[in-house]
Amino acid sequence: MINEVLLNCISAFLRGEKLTAELRDDEWQELIDKSAQQKVTPMVYEALGNAMPDGLKKACKSTVLQIVAGQLQKTAEFLNVYKQLAETGITPLVVKGIICRSVYDKPEYRSSADEDLFIPLEQYPAFHEKMLELGFKANEPDYKNAHEERYMRGCLLAEGHWELFPQENDALNALNAYSESFWARACTQTVEGVEMKVPEPTDHMIFLLLHTYKHFISSGVGVRQICDIAQWSKHYELDLTRIREAMKSMHGEYFAAALFDAGEKYFGMTFPEGWERADSTELLKDALDGGIYGSADMSRKHSGSITLGAVESAHKDKKGIPLMSALFPNRAIMEMSYPWVKKSGALLPVAWGARIIRYIGERGNDNTAAESMKIGSERLELLKKYRII
Repeated sequence: MINEVLLNCISAFLRGEKLTAELRDDEWQELIDKSAQQKVTPMVYEALGNAMPDGLKKACKSTVLQIVAGQLQKTAEFLNVYKQLAETGITPLVVKGIICRSVYDKPEYRSSADEDLFIPLEQYPAFHEKMLELGFKANEPDYKNAHEERYMRGCLLAEGHWELFPQENDALNALNAYSESFWARACTQTVEGVEMKVPEPTDHMIFLLLHTYKHFISSGVGVRQICDIAQWSKHYELDLTRIREAMKSMHGEYFAAALFDAGEKYFGMTFPEGWERADSTELLKDALDGGIYGSADMSRKHSGSITLGAVESAHKDKKGIPLMSALFPNRAIMEMSYPWVKKSGALLPVAWGARIIRYIGERGNDNTAAESMKIGSERLELLKKYRII
């Protein structure tokens, strides 16, 4: 029931409408908790705030004001940083974040944890030095250890990517095949007076779908990602043939159809003509149970080893061993969390040991091996249902 209420709240927010609801105290709290988990609290409050019990309404309003004010501040800082980068000849493509917010009537109500910048590899050393010069602290001293680097300054977190997807996993690295065309068709967009380089609208939709696919084959996606896809489709005229070919190459066409089905049911998009329809019921349940990016609990996060291993095996056209994948992920998957494994395959057992120690240290009510196996097994069936494996 609460899942349905939350989806209806987002739908009403997108239409600029208000809702009423009669819920028990525990149901109100469950709705607020799930909204926070999905990072859509401002949307839910905007649609349903007037119907909330007074005490809850006051607390929720305070939370929303903090989120909105924080987002406005982060947006202003990011625009200033991008302008400073451009002045020195550094021209990254902006993806997700501020570009997705631009297709909402109230952009600050669609919060972002970070801003993503896609930088040409040859520009990355200059970009890295400029970010440090601007006062950002880099997450990794040697930024070449991964496909991305995280930069933090105050409340603003920026991610610099020289590849949009991890190179260490064959299935995910295959998604990088589209990067070159993103640059070839890049265009400009002005946001609050700042001109920035962005992917062409169809390419950005392909990226949003591939990014959602990336998270789905790991721990899961949240409903905000699905909402972004729906909003993007309503805002731009897109080349559906190109989108279909991109998703088909990743065995993701039927999965994309499920995303579009969810978008039509709740977020006002039109299902593409000529596509085979996929029912989104189980996809939405998985998204709402798993939280944004499948981060609801540690058991679910650890279950990603099972699903990633299965997709990796399918990508290589061989049988996967889900249990062994969960206990001892292959080198490519381990390199995503332990970059130092790249130095030598002999370090892989050391990484397994470090992972097990960390796993034991994190154990609690939301993190058990049995629960990880259960979630992983269920999500393997979901990947089969949507024809990814």
